[in-house]
Amino acid sequence: MVSVTARKIRENGRERSGGSNRVYTGFLISYPVVGRGMVIFRDPHGHRMITTPVKRMLGEPTGETLYVETENSVYRLTFHGAPLLPLAKPASGTGEATG
Repeated sequence: MVSVTARKIRENGRERSGGSNRVYTGFLISYPVVGRGMVIFRDPHGHRMITTPVKRMLGEPTGETLYVETENSVYRLTFHGAPLLPLAKPASGTGEATG
């Protein structure tokens, strides 16, 4: 589990305007996986943000920033500090865009 900020930078093929970016801050339980929705727990009461299935990712698994493209949107994830628990990393194709 790691603290993360996810900023939606594109939705349905459109760039987001500067003032309307959506920002989600919380805890990422596991590394995003292609074909599965990404889940960010936003507070201790169980509120969470769940995306549509992930299509591809761009970035280094050990880096501070990861770009995640879902069926509907693109998110820029910024990681804060070291994971509290080890993140489950993908088995193959780590950090490279697929397509």
